[in-house]
Amino acid sequence: MNKAILILFLLCVLPLRAETYVVAVGIANYQSISDLRLAENDAKVMAKMYRTRTKNVITITGRYATRANILKAMTDQFGRAKRGDMVVLFFSGHGYEKGFCPYDMGAGDRNALTYNDIYAVFRKSKATGKIVIADACMSGGLRKESHTANHTNSSDVVMFLSSRTKEFSLETPSMKNGLFTTYVERGLRGGADSNKDRLVTAKEIFVFVSDGVKKSSKNRQHPVMWGNFDDNFVMVDWR
Repeated sequence: MNKAILILFLLCVLPLRAETYVVAVGIANYQSISDLRLAENDAKVMAKMYRTRTKNVITITGRYATRANILKAMTDQFGRAKRGDMVVLFFSGHGYEKGFCPYDMGAGDRNALTYNDIYAVFRKSKATGKIVIADACMSGGLRKESHTANHTNSSDVVMFLSSRTKEFSLETPSMKNGLFTTYVERGLRGGADSNKDRLVTAKEIFVFVSDGVKKSSKNRQHPVMWGNFDDNFVMVDWR
């Protein structure tokens, strides 16, 4: 078998490696609402972590993280995904009960990034795995909105959010990242891999992050996770 035929044979019989497509958003200094301290660091540290596994990472921070720019990045990036691939939206910044606050969020929820906006982009993506990770106050409201959005009928979906609907997501002066992001990044890098199989599953990351955040916040912050997936859904494969 010559080299050309061998290559064609391998392409036919070997499965293509699944790709991961990431949009990481962080906003610390807002145009019209109160500022935060660590949100942009959160987006950067998560982007850095994902870049160890994929080159398909877009990072948007500060004044560039407008509603229009975030939606365009998600649409372009997630639109590249094929069946079997994974898409991830990471957001760190202000949240409210119906969504997230972009840089240009204004009075009366003007320019808000609503959960329905996010679901609309996810619906158009062919990816099999779809993940939202959000370090934002009141991000648990995504659960209530998800019942009316009809967003991902046939895909694996993980919604991993930093706090319950009425809770704040805490930043501490001694940390470089928000409390939730600190444990998420640490867990996805392998800290949550309790059985040491180099696969970080949904159950493993939730237990690791939930225990860490609740302990560090003295039970004032409770991460939440739900969606159309099982406990063994693989969040990161380090093999």
